[in-house]
Amino acid sequence: MSDPGYVRNSRRTTYENAWLRFEAHDMVHPNGRPGEHGVVVTPGASAVVVLDGDDVVLTQQARYAIDRTVLEIVKGGSEPNETRQAAAARELREELGIEAARWDDLGIVYEIPSIVQEGVALFLARDVRAVATDPEDVETIVPVRMPFAEALRAAGRGEITDAVTAAALMRVAQRLADERA
Repeated sequence: MSDPGYVRNSRRTTYENAWLRFEAHDMVHPNGRPGEHGVVVTPGASAVVVLDGDDVVLTQQARYAIDRTVLEIVKGGSEPNETRQAAAARELREELGIEAARWDDLGIVYEIPSIVQEGVALFLARDVRAVATDPEDVETIVPVRMPFAEALRAAGRGEITDAVTAAALMRVAQRLADERA
């Protein structure tokens, strides 16, 4: 894509914790009007669709901001100097106790490109085996196994509401179709 024409004059951090930083940017819009824009800065995030035969293994976990339990793929932020795929593999071991022998890069998606700076790197994990889990002490994760086709339909019907999960499932469906062609 081309340069959209924003002028970024300055920024200041208004909030920061171990997982994110919120910045207020003094800027000029492409139409020439000055303004302030909020930007959420996170470590590079990864997300992984786990295929085990014809099944997908998802996570069910509570999400604070929406005060709901969500069905989603494994996701998490990168550690310093960690590649996106290494982060996906670590998160998969920690959250579901799964390791994969085959990894496919599915590209990047942006969760909320108007305010979240980093994209989420998507991966497909196959040829999986069980290992011990090691979730963070604040995580309560329930693994959910279902046929991939059912998960794809659930995303299409709006029953799986996590946007990254829906996009990732669509990319996996296309990858599988391309492999069969």
